[in-house]
Amino acid sequence: MSVDIRQVTPEDVDSIARLSEVGFGRFYRFDWQANARALCEAVAAGRAFVAVAEADGQVVGYCNLRSWPAGGWVDQIVVSGVMRRQGVGRALIEAVIREAAKRRQWKLSLITSDGDPEVRSFFEHCGWEVVGVMKDEIKRGVAGILMSRVVDYKLHPNP
Repeated sequence: MSVDIRQVTPEDVDSIARLSEVGFGRFYRFDWQANARALCEAVAAGRAFVAVAEADGQVVGYCNLRSWPAGGWVDQIVVSGVMRRQGVGRALIEAVIREAAKRRQWKLSLITSDGDPEVRSFFEHCGWEVVGVMKDEIKRGVAGILMSRVVDYKLHPNP
């Protein structure tokens, strides 16, 4: 099955909301529709980038990129269950890395749960490294693993 990666559009809100609820609903209590709308609004305002994976006309995953003082921040990536382990997550991460380079963000960071070694392994296979451990304030009692990946050292603000 062919998967296309593209920029999010407002028409993707319902699909992103459904994916988010399935992917994150057991951990977080959000208004998933409002969250998806806010992502699209952030994209329209130039504050974020959201890559969407589409297969056979259906949104099967997405990943977002936001700016933060030390580079870029990835705080959401979801791939539908039937599409996992088929390269969709890697394609989304690669799209975000390309966008980070365009935005002159030299490094990307994210937090994943210490209790989810499969997700940590995925990011490590995509070139991310563990750089710290922290308390996850949303998932109370769970350690968060801070991971980073260099996009391009040439983009570092202090060469």
